Amino acid sequence: MDEPIRIVHFSDTHITPRPQFMAKEFNNTLKTINNTPHDFSIFSGDLTQEGLFEEFEFASKLIKKIISPISYWIIGNHDSRSGGFEVWEKMIGPREFHDFADEVLFIGLDSCIPDRDGGRFGREALDYTKKILSKYSDAKLKLVGFHHHLLPIPKTGRERSNAIDAGNMLSILLDNGIDAVFTGHKHHPNVYKVEDTIIISAGSTSSYKTRSGGQRSFNYVEITPEKDIKVKIQNTTGEEIRTELKTITRNFRMVNSTGGKWLRIAQLSGTDFGSSNHNQLELFKKGMELVESTNPDVIIHCGNLTEEGRSADYEVAVQAFTPYSENLIFCPGPNDLRGYGETLLHKYFDIENTIEKDESSFYVLNTSAPETEIGVVGRTTQNRLVRYVYHTKMEAEEKFHAIVMHHHLIPIPNTIETSALEDAGDVLRMLTDTEVNLVLSGHLGRAFCTRVEKTAFVNCNTISSQKTASIENSFNIIDISTEGAIVVSEILVPSGFRRILGIFPGN
Repeated sequence: MDEPIRIVHFSDTHITPRPQFMAKEFNNTLKTINNTPHDFSIFSGDLTQEGLFEEFEFASKLIKKIISPISYWIIGNHDSRSGGFEVWEKMIGPREFHDFADEVLFIGLDSCIPDRDGGRFGREALDYTKKILSKYSDAKLKLVGFHHHLLPIPKTGRERSNAIDAGNMLSILLDNGIDAVFTGHKHHPNVYKVEDTIIISAGSTSSYKTRSGGQRSFNYVEITPEKDIKVKIQNTTGEEIRTELKTITRNFRMVNSTGGKWLRIAQLSGTDFGSSNHNQLELFKKGMELVESTNPDVIIHCGNLTEEGRSADYEVAVQAFTPYSENLIFCPGPNDLRGYGETLLHKYFDIENTIEKDESSFYVLNTSAPETEIGVVGRTTQNRLVRYVYHTKMEAEEKFHAIVMHHHLIPIPNTIETSALEDAGDVLRMLTDTEVNLVLSGHLGRAFCTRVEKTAFVNCNTISSQKTASIENSFNIIDISTEGAIVVSEILVPSGFRRILGIFPGN
């Protein structure tokens, strides 16, 4: 790959003979694409509105007018309706494929479940992806495309209809050094850098449905041999809306010098104090002995302190955590708010929104609500948090900002995405735009960490609950250096085995 690669990336045309299809916008897009020099085009799904045969007939005539050296067509959830996935294979092409030419690898995947808006890659697609990436591991440029979004998208309302095994796919892409991922589905353009992988979402070119009053759009992507990636988001006539520039270094997880240790955080969740959690106190005692042996500066509990939010549960919790009260920061989980749990929480624990320690600031974000596993932050709280972060940065630019919450924002490997944060898209964008340093969560009983833009996201397993998605319970140790590097380790309970989860250079 000695020359820049130019890619037209468009999505969600929703072609139908019915009025929902914005034919003028599609024709504008077609003309703009045909007049734009590019090496290949990627379509990220939802060619049709309902997956009907007549729609595929209509669409196949229209897309023949697109002039592109190579076109990659990816199926969307609307195309999979009404048995449309079979029509797709007959009239458009395979639902799963790969192409390798001139040192560039592209993998196209089907993330759809017939007649459902949500997605799933499934074991076969995950295995296929790993197999192809292994076969072409020496490719100079590795690209993957599918319809459903991997990360929550801002300005698209309630987080739903994502791929339920998105965490597994994300893990494969990061571990195999994918350079860029192309998605659609949410009708809103968005670009994120996740570690050293660029995730690019396209808006809709011609659907009647747009988000937050945004324009219909498509992306023009340029990738240089040095892995500078420029994403120009433009409307259907080619006028620029905005441009995002990302750089891939491929030494993301390599830290030459972390500097001296400045702050050590012990992160835990899921103590689930209650009558049915057998052997829980013994396991908790062992876990806290391991925590103490690491000499943390602060202990952060990311939710589900109790099993049912009962008074008896809280009394056990208070007794268990009294020895650590001076260095303890606690964020509630949904278990803690059940019944009268929210009232009891404030009776037994002092819950502060902001905690200042030395040159660090911890903001406790209560994402939980009674009687539901689904979380929410809300617009008012988001606005308050933005004002707080900007205000403290004005006071001390070098201050380290950490957010403590229960629900996760980034899909977690080996879990099912069924109880996400409702407004995850807006919250994620707000946290990365304000360049918060660290976000801590304790959801779904699985340890995982990654970095999106300049923000590290760390989720922890349960320390002593029976509800764990891992072989053993565990907690995380997070070391933050004087140079801003973050090293995340998981320590298993009761074995004490330690493994590195992630190493993130200073910003």
